[in-house]
Amino acid sequence: AAALKGVAKHLLALEAQQGEVLDSDFIAQHTQGFDAFSADITATPWEAIERESGLTRADLETVAVAYAKSNATIITYGMGITQHNKGTSNVRLIADLLLMRGNIGKPGAGICPLRGHSNVQGNRTVGITEKPSSAFLSRIEEVFGFTPPSKHGHDAVQTTQSMIAGQSKALICLGGNFAVAMPEHARVFPAMRKLDLSVHVGT
Repeated sequence: AAALKGVAKHLLALEAQQGEVLDSDFIAQHTQGFDAFSADITATPWEAIERESGLTRADLETVAVAYAKSNATIITYGMGITQHNKGTSNVRLIADLLLMRGNIGKPGAGICPLRGHSNVQGNRTVGITEKPSSAFLSRIEEVFGFTPPSKHGHDAVQTTQSMIAGQSKALICLGGNFAVAMPEHARVFPAMRKLDLSVHVGT
């Protein structure tokens, strides 16, 4: 998030210096809250951006200059962005950077999340979740005629922790490669080998 703010900060500076860096017409027609966004970025000091991002101002300005020269840009990202503790801010700032130069809704431009495993491929839209609501469980019972279990399960991180702790006995994966998708491979791979049952169903 801090690095993305740094790129946005220099874009605003370039706009102030030379103009025609931001797509002002696009911002006016298709965005909301730009003034508040701009004020927040402007108020964020470079010292804080460098400290939080671990990158130098010069490096981030180089990225901003390259981006300002591009007529169409696609920003791709993986789960490191979304599963980061600043995940929401990360994705919002990626979208903000694209909106600043009108890189939404035109050929060769846009936002492109790279999907990694089944948790991010839309299955939650049909009710697949480790923490089902009581209303959803009641509806399952009504439609399918059985009482589903109501105890909440593990998310991906908790599943990994449970395997490492030796508390899980089985793992059934529907698509994706769970061991590779999760961090700390040196701990996850041995933990999966100790399971009584591990089944992977490809997509």
